[in-house]
Amino acid sequence: MIRGHGIDIVEIDRVRRLLEKYGDRFLEKFFGDAEIERAKKMKDPAPFIASRFAAKEAFSKALGTGFIDFGLKDIVVLRDEGQPPRFSFSEKFKQLFPEARQEDFS
Repeated sequence: MIRGHGIDIVEIDRVRRLLEKYGDRFLEKFFGDAEIERAKKMKDPAPFIASRFAAKEAFSKALGTGFIDFGLKDIVVLRDEGQPPRFSFSEKFKQLFPEARQEDFS
């Protein structure tokens, strides 16, 4: 399933400007409910959102597909306190990649 390496860098200030300009519209277009809920609890959500955006971009690069058949919202980056990040997938993503199991990406 993973076809390569994925790396992505996102400027926190750029994300901060997008949050200021578009607010909830920006969040709802690219992020899952759990990500949005966590971000809204933060005084400065820009670093959190930037890290999630970069993780999703890197994941799509590692797949070798980019975001041709699915979007950023179809991948949710989750992280519990003291645990490594893991991915959760939308039903659309699971249908496109039936071999993808969440535990493979923890």
